[in-house]
Amino acid sequence: MERIKRLLLSGMPLAIIGGLLYAGLFVKPKPAGGAVAQPLIERGDAFYGLATLPDGGLWAAGSHGKILFSADAGTSWRQQAAPGRETLQDIAAWDSRRAVAVGNDGVVLATDDAGQTWRAAQTPKSAFSNKLMRVQVSQDGSAWAVGSGGALLRSTDYGKRWQSVAQHEDTAWNGIDFQGRRGCVVGEFGRIRTSADGGASWTSVASPVKHSLMSVRFNDAGQAVAVGLRGTVLASDDGGSTWKAAAPATDEDLFDVTWDGKRWVAVGDKGIVLVHEGTGSAVGNWRPARIAADDRGWYTRVRAQHGNYYVAGSRLAATAAGAL
Repeated sequence: MERIKRLLLSGMPLAIIGGLLYAGLFVKPKPAGGAVAQPLIERGDAFYGLATLPDGGLWAAGSHGKILFSADAGTSWRQQAAPGRETLQDIAAWDSRRAVAVGNDGVVLATDDAGQTWRAAQTPKSAFSNKLMRVQVSQDGSAWAVGSGGALLRSTDYGKRWQSVAQHEDTAWNGIDFQGRRGCVVGEFGRIRTSADGGASWTSVASPVKHSLMSVRFNDAGQAVAVGLRGTVLASDDGGSTWKAAAPATDEDLFDVTWDGKRWVAVGDKGIVLVHEGTGSAVGNWRPARIAADDRGWYTRVRAQHGNYYVAGSRLAATAAGAL
C-alpha cells in the first residue's frame, strides 16, 4: 500500500501538467456578459467649442474630431459620428437641426439633420496656415469663420459653401462677432478690424495693446469687450471704433468672453473667471472668480443660457450664474 501511495504522488506533477496542457489546447472559454463600453469622454480629451440652443440643447466639439450633443443642458451627452479626426476648435448652431464646426487644417463640418450626419465643406486654403479658430452664425443662414493665415471666411448657405473676403497673410485672426451689421475681428499682436456694412468692407482700428487678442463680443447696446493673453481686457463704448484697456484683474491668459444680458463673463487659463457687472463702461471693476474653489483647468469657451454658464476646455462644466 505504501508503495502504491509513492507511485501516485510521484505521478501527480505529470498529471497536473498534462491537465493544464489539455485545457490550454482544447478547452476554449465562452464569453460571458457584454463588451466594456468605450468611455464617452476619454483621458486627454479637450473640448474647444461649445454651442447652446434655446431649448437647452448643447453641442461640444474638440480633440480628434469629437462632437458631443446634449439634449438636457449637459446632464447627459452622446457622441455624433463625424468624418475625419482633425481637432475641432469651435462649433455654432443656427437651430436644433443646423450647425457648423471648424478646426485644424481648415476643416469645416456642417449638419442639417441635428447631427445625424456631418459633411465636410470645401474652403479656400492659405499658403501660410489653415487652422480655423472661431465660427459665428446669424439667423439669416450666414456664417463667419476666422483663423490662421489671415483667414476671414464667409458662408451664406448654412455652412455648405465658403468664400474668402480678405487677403491671406502670415498672422491669425482669433475671434469674431457681429451685432446686426456691425462686426469686429481680433487677432495676433492686438490687431482689431471692424465692419459697419455686414462684413462687405473692413477697417483697421487702433489697439492699446500688442498682446494677442483671443475673443470679442458685443452686447445689445453696441458696447464691445475683447480679451486676450496676459489677462488683457479691452472695452469699447462706440461699437468697436475706439478701445481702452481695462484695469488689470489677472495675469492669466483669457480665451473667451460672453455677455448674458446683465454682465460680462470671461474665462481663461488655470480656472480663472472674470466678471463685470452692469451695463456701464467695462473699463474697470472686473472681479476674479472660479467655477470651483480648487479649479485649475483651462477654458476656451463660455456660453450663457437659462441662468447658467457653460464652459468648454480641459473639461465640460456648468455653473449657475448666481454662483459667480
